[in-house]
Amino acid sequence: MVKSKGLTGEIKVPGDKSITHRAIILGSLSEGKMKIIDPLLGEDCLSTINIFRKLGVDIRVNEVNKEIIINAQGYRNFVEPTQVLDTGNSGTTTRLLSGVLAGLPFMSVMSGDDSIAKRPMDRVIEPLRLMGVDIIGSQNNSRTPLVINSMDNVVNINGITYDMQVKSAQVKSAILFAGLYAKSDVMLKEQVTSRNHTELMFQQFGIEVEKQDDYIHLPAHSIDKLVTTDVQVPGDISSAAFFIVAGLIIPGSHIVIRNVGTNKTRSGIIEVVKAMGGQISLKSVSDGAEPICDIEVKYTAQLNATEIYGDMIPTLIDEIPIIALLMTQARGRSVIRDAEELKVKETNRIDKVVESLNQLGYHIEATDDGMIIYGQEKELMQSTRFSSFNDHRIGMLLAIANLLETEEIEIDHIDAVNVSYPSFMNDLRRLQGGN
Repeated sequence: MVKSKGLTGEIKVPGDKSITHRAIILGSLSEGKMKIIDPLLGEDCLSTINIFRKLGVDIRVNEVNKEIIINAQGYRNFVEPTQVLDTGNSGTTTRLLSGVLAGLPFMSVMSGDDSIAKRPMDRVIEPLRLMGVDIIGSQNNSRTPLVINSMDNVVNINGITYDMQVKSAQVKSAILFAGLYAKSDVMLKEQVTSRNHTELMFQQFGIEVEKQDDYIHLPAHSIDKLVTTDVQVPGDISSAAFFIVAGLIIPGSHIVIRNVGTNKTRSGIIEVVKAMGGQISLKSVSDGAEPICDIEVKYTAQLNATEIYGDMIPTLIDEIPIIALLMTQARGRSVIRDAEELKVKETNRIDKVVESLNQLGYHIEATDDGMIIYGQEKELMQSTRFSSFNDHRIGMLLAIANLLETEEIEIDHIDAVNVSYPSFMNDLRRLQGGN
């Protein structure tokens, strides 16, 4: 890749991955025709689409108009799958659909790739079994494949009052999707508020989910309230994060990222950038249930170290790899803690981020629940050959880090970026050309 003096221009990142998944699911469960506008058409979301096609749902993807068109007959008309449902590399697909499939009157089996086989599934199996769902997994009910045998569970899923021990929107969403079929109310309590896209989209589709004191309340038989609607997907802030950081740390950069979702449960990176003194500004485009902003960033020569922990972590968990690179450019010692959830992502992201940044010559240490970054302590690269470890976020981190090096680095398995940002390399080249 040709190095640039700065990244300049405007881009529009792909649609939000979390919102796209949920729109596909709810559009398939409901009756009628609906459109998803500006969705993410990455590999993870395509896995979700392909599973619903196997359940008999008519889903068409229009790549020219950037739309998904779903013409659904409703969940009662799903057909029993004759093959294993392949979730690919998508933890979101695997966990959310465990709740969806729980209320269908047939057996289904879900499995994914080698990465999914290593990711913990007991966190969804346990609460679903407490709700009466007949679900089992391999390795003592902790891993895929998952077998869901719901012959009678359409009317026999129970509501639950459940205090979540895991800080995970995927677990919360699995319970809520199963709760749609429940014959009594679901009450969920989170230790720390996680991303709330499921609750917001439930409301958009006519489901009366609401926050009551410390609990999320989903009424019994909510599936009967489901109505179809079109969904406009904002740009994914997790994808925008790579260009937010690039704009701040590459000298001469000035980038505008259009139509980015800035839901407060997802936009922790913006607060971190402000705390570090980065030049960032937001202009509101839409102030609906999912707020949307244009984000402008400029190169910032003086960045300050900071610490992130506690309630901040769920609001930026997917952005931590690129935030770590940002912290290497800051003056002083930065700390990330309470981020043990990174260990069970596509890779152990604590170890792989630390390994990659140390190989680049930065000074960074892993801890049990995060990392310590010693800013502005760059040494020579240990090697110019790197791996994404088949993790899309590590691949994009390395591509941005490469712009700071005088010597070109090689990134194996860079195509992993297709999971969440298929046009990433093209957008990067456009900004290098001063689009």
